[in-house]
Amino acid sequence: MKSERKYPLLQITSLLIVMALLVFTYFATSKLSIQQLKNQVAPTLSLYPQAKPLTGELNLLNDQNKTVQLSQIANKKWSLLYFGYTSCPDVCPTDLAILNQAVSNMKLANRLQIIFISVDPKRDLGKMDAFVARFNQDFIGLSATHKNLVSLTKQLGVYHEKSKAQQKMEKVHGTTNNHMDQHDSYLINHTASYILLNPDLKLTGLLTNPHYSKQIASALDLTISTLD
Repeated sequence: MKSERKYPLLQITSLLIVMALLVFTYFATSKLSIQQLKNQVAPTLSLYPQAKPLTGELNLLNDQNKTVQLSQIANKKWSLLYFGYTSCPDVCPTDLAILNQAVSNMKLANRLQIIFISVDPKRDLGKMDAFVARFNQDFIGLSATHKNLVSLTKQLGVYHEKSKAQQKMEKVHGTTNNHMDQHDSYLINHTASYILLNPDLKLTGLLTNPHYSKQIASALDLTISTLD
């Protein structure tokens, strides 16, 4: 009767260690490096070498003029911020429509929150919910007090300013003219980029013009799946 061949305990242990190392190496290298990711999502999405934390309480205003914190709205999801205003004649509607198409093409859309932030709270409070709903029911519209808006846009590198003609008119007539306040109609120049924050509300990337929905969807899916 042949005796059964038995592996010594040391050999079995070594084999298990080797297998564990192979599994670890496979999963550790299966995700893209940050440089590989940057190369694959460019030029649609420009990723920062390291996510940048935002400072301050990040207090915003909802459509009912109540204070909410950005962390509440993001709810531990990735956030894509777009700064604009509801009476924007062309750029804002176009960019929000593109965002809606991009979200529709994403596989990981449930891990992303689109947030429209008005740079024109004087005219937009009370209108933002209806405005964003025209594009997507899941988009959220917010604004902020002048102080908080300046603080947030400065950190994110977002430019916004009333048209020169409006500034000149306000300088001549004064900003307290009630007749003007009721009938003011002016344009606001602003940055038309999408700003990506990770679930920790750190500035992670920037999507600049031109915007193409399919490329945006692919870049966001890849970034979320890699960096989450």
